[in-house]
Amino acid sequence: MKSSDVLVRRLTSADAAGYRALRLRAFREHPEAFTSSHAEEAIKPLASAQQRLSDGSSCRVWGAFVENRLVGMVGLEREQRQKVRHKGLIIGMYVAPEFARRGIASTLLQTLLAHARHTDIEMLNLTVTRGNDAAEQLYKATGFKSWGVEPGAIKLNDQRFDKNHLYLTLAPS
Repeated sequence: MKSSDVLVRRLTSADAAGYRALRLRAFREHPEAFTSSHAEEAIKPLASAQQRLSDGSSCRVWGAFVENRLVGMVGLEREQRQKVRHKGLIIGMYVAPEFARRGIASTLLQTLLAHARHTDIEMLNLTVTRGNDAAEQLYKATGFKSWGVEPGAIKLNDQRFDKNHLYLTLAPS
C-alpha cells in the first residue's frame, strides 16, 4: 500500500456512523488505551457522534480512508476556558490493526499538526498508556516530550495502567 492509497481528511457529521463503529472497535480491542469505555460509548446514540463531528464542536477529527473505508482516526479537542485556550488535546488515535505499520498514524498526526499550526493553539497535550511503545515512539519522533507518568491512571477490572503525559510546543505562525 502506497501513501497515495490513503486519503486523510477531516470527518464531518456525515461520517458519524463509520466513526462511531471505528471508535467502538478501538475501545473493544484496546480498552487499556482509552479513557472512554466500550460500554459507556455503545449506549450513546449516533447523534452524539454527529454532534462531535459537527462544525460547532470544539473537537476536530481526521480520518484515514483506504478504498473508502475508514481505517484510522485522530482528534484534536480545543480547550474552551479562557486561560487554557492556548492548548489542545490530542485524543482517540487509532488505526485498525490490519492497516498498522503503514504510516497511517504518522500521516494522521502530521495532518492534525498542520491544522493546529494554522490556529492560535500554542501547545498540544496527549497521553499514552505505558507499554504502547509504537505510539510513544511515534509521538516522541514528532517532538513530543514527556512531562510525567500518572500511575494507575486507568483501572480496567482489577488491573491498573499508567499513562505517560506528553506535550509539544508549537512555534507561533
